[in-house]
Amino acid sequence: MRSKINKKALFNEQSSDKDLICYLSEGHEAALNQLMARYKIKLFSFIFKYVRNEDVAYDLLQETFIRVYTKANTYNPKFTFSTWIYQIAMNLCRDWGRKQKIRNFISLNAYVSPDSSKSIEETIEDPTVNIENLIDSRDQLRALEKEMQNLPHKLKTALVLFTIEDHSQEECAKLLNVTPKTIETRVYRARKILSEKLSNLF
Repeated sequence: MRSKINKKALFNEQSSDKDLICYLSEGHEAALNQLMARYKIKLFSFIFKYVRNEDVAYDLLQETFIRVYTKANTYNPKFTFSTWIYQIAMNLCRDWGRKQKIRNFISLNAYVSPDSSKSIEETIEDPTVNIENLIDSRDQLRALEKEMQNLPHKLKTALVLFTIEDHSQEECAKLLNVTPKTIETRVYRARKILSEKLSNLF
């Protein structure tokens, strides 16, 4: 972290994320405003799709930035800032999820077309098909939501980022600090679990 920074010429909108978190760690609180402006919309979108509750999402978003503020001096520059802040948000989502007995995890509102020739199981296991296109009835939608909330956190997070948030495997890998192959495996495993559960129900 840098030291003895000229307070009159700290940073602007072109400052890098790493510079901003560096300034923040040294007590320049205005740097947090820049980071919030850059990440609050993307983070809220991710958190909301995880918790499916707007009030909870806002609370977790606020807590994410509180953690950024209080833990700025623990940031490791070898990681990208986006990876670090997403890890904070994902950990908060995971902790929140552990405390909930009943919750709606993800709402998917796109349905399989009536003339689809694929079964639900085939559709889920097909890596070229989005999870949003799985459902052909509201009963199946509710069943999928219930089963998704039971997925292990690592599988659930990969599925949300890749399938719902539409990040590439490479982007997901950077955010989760794993390899693209690990993302592929986690998404496949999540789809396979859902496939088996839904096949038993319908």
